[in-house]
Amino acid sequence: MGAIDDVRNVMQDFLAPELRELRVRIDAVERHVEELQGTTQELKGSMQEQFQQAERRAERRHEDMMFLIRQGQEVRNLAERLAAVEEKLRATH
Repeated sequence: MGAIDDVRNVMQDFLAPELRELRVRIDAVERHVEELQGTTQELKGSMQEQFQQAERRAERRHEDMMFLIRQGQEVRNLAERLAAVEEKLRATH
């Protein structure tokens, strides 16, 4: 049994510290991955907010443009109606 004990002692003396070091390194990597996941979530939330803001700005611009287009159409309609009234007035005089 001496050889088995010697092998066991060598394994414990060599492998146990190596395994502990590997566990520490794995724990550090896992913490880093968790931090990266948190950062990724924060960036995702920030990007979503920026996209929503851009969408709201685009919607406002669209509404403003549609308002201006409708105003232009109304002015054109009024101008056409005025021209028609003026034509009738000229025809009656």
